[in-house]
Amino acid sequence: MSPSHAARTLASLFIMPLLACASDPVGPNDNPGPEPEDAVQLLVLNSTGQTLAAFDVGESVTASAALPVTDFGPGFDGVTMDASEAHAVTTVSSFGGSRVLFANLTSGAVQTTLFPAPEGIDANPSRPTFDAGGTIAYVAGRGSNTLYAVGPGDAEASRIVTGVGSFVERLVPVGRELFALDAHLDDDGGTFAPLGPGRIFVVEAGSITGMIDLPPGALNPIDMVRVEGRLLVLVGGTFDPVTFAPNGDGGIVTIDIASRSAGSVMALGGNGVAIEAGADGLAYATSTTDFVTLDSHVMDPGGAPAPLDVRDQTGARVDCWALTGLEDGRRICVTFSFASAGRLLLLDGAGSAIAEHPSGFGSTDVLIR
Repeated sequence: MSPSHAARTLASLFIMPLLACASDPVGPNDNPGPEPEDAVQLLVLNSTGQTLAAFDVGESVTASAALPVTDFGPGFDGVTMDASEAHAVTTVSSFGGSRVLFANLTSGAVQTTLFPAPEGIDANPSRPTFDAGGTIAYVAGRGSNTLYAVGPGDAEASRIVTGVGSFVERLVPVGRELFALDAHLDDDGGTFAPLGPGRIFVVEAGSITGMIDLPPGALNPIDMVRVEGRLLVLVGGTFDPVTFAPNGDGGIVTIDIASRSAGSVMALGGNGVAIEAGADGLAYATSTTDFVTLDSHVMDPGGAPAPLDVRDQTGARVDCWALTGLEDGRRICVTFSFASAGRLLLLDGAGSAIAEHPSGFGSTDVLIR
């Protein structure tokens, strides 16, 4: 692995350690009404622990008895996931053999999808995203410059379109279109240095139909989420090629989907680490300046990111790797640790912990079901 590629990989998984509600049975003609706001289930992806764990959130946080812990097995290095009603999906990079993994959320069984020749294990799949119906997952081959569709049980991924970008990190479906976030890196030359600002390719019916240029400071974009009528792009920023020290130039760019227009880079004061779309209509991002501490940010999709001061029940600062928001205004934070289990914290709106539970080793993503 080249130094620059190692640094890029650390934007998702750093090599330095970082610090249901029960109801009465419902008959066929009964109207159960809406579930209580505190009847929430969470999925947490544990990258170094190579597991997917489920938790129930009410007034506190407990391990879910309804969903088994899924073991993804040796070679797993995924850092993000998505989920439908029946499955969670994640990916394994080319270092682990380029695979898409579907976890059955009832049985815990794992199904593996590979990539067609000639790319095969060199496809290097990106972060996965389910379609609106939860039946198809979209991934990009960062190494093959190809976009794929894959469903649970598929032995091999199906190509959608080839020759897209140079290092596509995320596909976001919007209606009949796919928005493909390209980090625009020199992977062919082996330097993995930015070739320029990132860009977004628009794909429909197997063809590239447009491109959105990100602003000049949007170097090394690593993820993208959809919130209402906007796409929010997390800019990872750059690294010193010798020391791997982050240059602190990460941020967020807002894309108006209807007009295809990109705003300026809103600085995070560090390199971008993770971004989530909350169930509360807000977006949550984390950043770092030193690969040790992480800062949390929250933003309305029409505004700018603001700091969120996360504290545990003792009042001590918490370094969230990823966080998100519940519909009722509470928030969720997961922490990353090599040395011990990470922490899953239920927070109030101000960022103070209400409850806490061990999340698993190397927690890097949290998702609300």
